[in-house]
Amino acid sequence: MEDPEDRLKRAERALEEGKYDEVINVLEGLRLLEGYLLRSQALLMKGSPEEALAELERGLNDFPFSHVLLIREAEILLQQGNLQEALEKVDRALALMPVSVEYKFLRAKILFELRNYEEANLQLADVLRVNPKNVEARIMKAFSYYNMGLKLDALSEVNRALAFAKDDPKLHALKGRIYFETGYHKLALSEFKIAMRYEPENPEHYYNAALCYYTLEMHSDALLYLDRALSISRRPLYLALRAKLLKALGVADYKSDALEAVKGDPSLRGILEDILSQENM
Repeated sequence: MEDPEDRLKRAERALEEGKYDEVINVLEGLRLLEGYLLRSQALLMKGSPEEALAELERGLNDFPFSHVLLIREAEILLQQGNLQEALEKVDRALALMPVSVEYKFLRAKILFELRNYEEANLQLADVLRVNPKNVEARIMKAFSYYNMGLKLDALSEVNRALAFAKDDPKLHALKGRIYFETGYHKLALSEFKIAMRYEPENPEHYYNAALCYYTLEMHSDALLYLDRALSISRRPLYLALRAKLLKALGVADYKSDALEAVKGDPSLRGILEDILSQENM
């Protein structure tokens, strides 16, 4: 009979090579912690997350105090969007391994997805005390502050994160949003332009720049950036702004963009009422 360690090594090689059925066959009946983890990963890679979770549950029957199995379940559940179940698993893992920064960070991610920003922020503070250079945690903390309405705190956190990741477009985009929403439109514009330099295929950066120019009543510049956004994605919100820009510039054919915008997103009818009401006259 083949030694269990040799079977595990064979299974690891098969997993690396993408031979997922071979992983399951090699490890059949092997009731070791590593065996449950490898079988679960193979099932997940085969596109069977429910079977992967069931395999981990079988592992927990044999190893009820395995925080590793619990955290793997939490990760899969988070990927599936089963947030409450994921939180329950990570809480059980933390009860067994309360000092794990990795587990605390996963818990913060789940809380953030649950929109429990206040508790996520507290968890992120623990993570950053141990590793202040964790840029992902800082970004999440900044967004937590922002979503709580604490924009100045969010701005401070963004600036801290930029010290470690000055080329992260998400940070510059968030900084731009904070500046825009607090009335600093030229500063916002500068940040959105930095974001588009690092992420040139993201239409949202061009739209945000156009919105800044529109607010500053620089309509020709706004149209230039908005058309760049629309060349990437014809989102209804972009079309709505284009209709308003064309009207402000005195271009005759501005109503078609408004109609297309409302067709794609009826909720935009309110902000386009001035244009649509003229259509019905």
